[in-house]
Amino acid sequence: MSDGLLLEAQRVERTIARIRWGAAALDIVLGPFFPNLSLPGVFLLGAAIVVYGALALRASGRATSIEQHRGIAAISFACDLTVLVLALFLFSSDPGWITYLVATVVIITGAFRFGSVGAWSAAGVSMAGYVAVAVFRQLAFGFVTPAERALFTVSVFALTAVLLDRGLRELRQLRDEREGLITGLQRRVAEDAALEQVMRIVAGIPSADAIVPAVLRASRDVLRFDRATVFVADEELGEYRARYRLAGNEAAEAVPAPRFRLGEGLIGSAMRSESTLLVRNLLADPRYVAGRSDEQPRSVVLVPLRVRGRAVAAFSLSRALPDAFGADDVRLAETVAGLVAQVLENDRLFAEASQAEALRAADKLKDEFLATISHELRTPLTVIGGSLELLAQGHAADTDQLIAQARRHVERLDRTVQDLLDLAHLQETRVELEREYVAPGVLLSDAAAAHAVLAAQRGQGIAVVDAGAPPLAYVDRRRMQQILGNLVANAVRYAPERSTITLGAASDDGRLRLTVSDEGTPIPAAERERLFDKFYRRPSHRDAPGGSGLGLAIAKSLAELHGGTVLVEGRGSTGNTFVIELPA
Repeated sequence: MSDGLLLEAQRVERTIARIRWGAAALDIVLGPFFPNLSLPGVFLLGAAIVVYGALALRASGRATSIEQHRGIAAISFACDLTVLVLALFLFSSDPGWITYLVATVVIITGAFRFGSVGAWSAAGVSMAGYVAVAVFRQLAFGFVTPAERALFTVSVFALTAVLLDRGLRELRQLRDEREGLITGLQRRVAEDAALEQVMRIVAGIPSADAIVPAVLRASRDVLRFDRATVFVADEELGEYRARYRLAGNEAAEAVPAPRFRLGEGLIGSAMRSESTLLVRNLLADPRYVAGRSDEQPRSVVLVPLRVRGRAVAAFSLSRALPDAFGADDVRLAETVAGLVAQVLENDRLFAEASQAEALRAADKLKDEFLATISHELRTPLTVIGGSLELLAQGHAADTDQLIAQARRHVERLDRTVQDLLDLAHLQETRVELEREYVAPGVLLSDAAAAHAVLAAQRGQGIAVVDAGAPPLAYVDRRRMQQILGNLVANAVRYAPERSTITLGAASDDGRLRLTVSDEGTPIPAAERERLFDKFYRRPSHRDAPGGSGLGLAIAKSLAELHGGTVLVEGRGSTGNTFVIELPA
């Protein structure tokens, strides 16, 4: 990083050296044509500019550190200011081109070398020099500079400094935002790569005793913890004991795992609240129970592991620094904890399973899950990685387009992870509906508008027919948009191009029916029930891009939470109709 800054500073100094030599040439060539000038003074000034410019350029090229170069640049800048003042006095009989050309150039070069300090230093010297020259001209030649002209000239210097200062501030802000965005993208790429590796581990290793340590190792580089521990509640011993543990370094490895009584300390607090705890400094937290006498200040993240709707274990991350974890670490820790909880639950199920067919079915489900999610992660990761590579190499012609492209694929990854979290919450009945009265037509219109652009890209149209629907439905509007969104997105993805998708609403025997009809290939009756299984994709759609096999499962679970259901009806040879049935 410092080498790059040094090279950039040397390039700036070379550019400024060329500007100096151009000024010296103008001084030597044009100076003799100005009346009342001292020719020896003109030539001496030009020679001085050439000499100190060459010395500054040579010293800049020999600088070995950015700090050393800053000192050289400061000296050469002081010389520039000195030459500017001398030029103002030398050309005092006709100072216009010095005032409006050379002084402005010096202010600009000062700004690019030293930022706001350089701009205002050069502007201050220019203003003081101009006022001194005006006084000198009046005393030496009897020429009185009009007050309005002097005020205008000083204002030009000040305005130049203000504009440069503001421009450089905005440039720095844009550069900081770009670097922050690139850093955030790199963090997301690292997280998603770690999650993909974790998922491969979960799908490829049958034993929890092998999976959980491997999961902790896979997430260590991103979470950067000193210790990662899975504490389980041992009812017989009446304590929390460390079932799995991974240290980030040898010093942490030598520290024995602590043990706590059930319900006490930070672990007990996390288990009771069933919510994640982020402790900036555990020594300052009143809930902390000392596990050892020589404990140092450290940050801790505690995530309760829920199995069948109950917290049975806790996932703990710690680092020997206060305030070491942030929101991104908590988010990733919760994702890893969810996987560990599922692993523990799977381990229990495998231990209780007695039939080989059940085990084979579970293995097949894991394989399908891995294949689907790996595809959903790999494609966006490839695009994001390529965008970052082009940005890092500086060869990208359109930076905004690459960043926008990376953002779209980060959003795609976020939707996949959100689907997994939604499904997990639904399975654990943690989703609470926020019902309100909404017109069915409004729900359909919102869903149509949300997918209009995507449908237009395939030449499709979306029609809304809500005649005969009840005036209001008592539903969770956001969750209903999620249900309809999944159904409409499937229709857009799998229906033929240049076809019509029809959204309808009607009342039938005291129930509200919302329908999404397409003109795609009819789904065989034997497949209709399996459509709503988790991770299921029709054989004819498994090679199609996009889709995780979770959308219909989530849609049906949310409809059932409303007291309804989702089903699919055939339309003969003209397509399919997905129906959301709800209490009216």
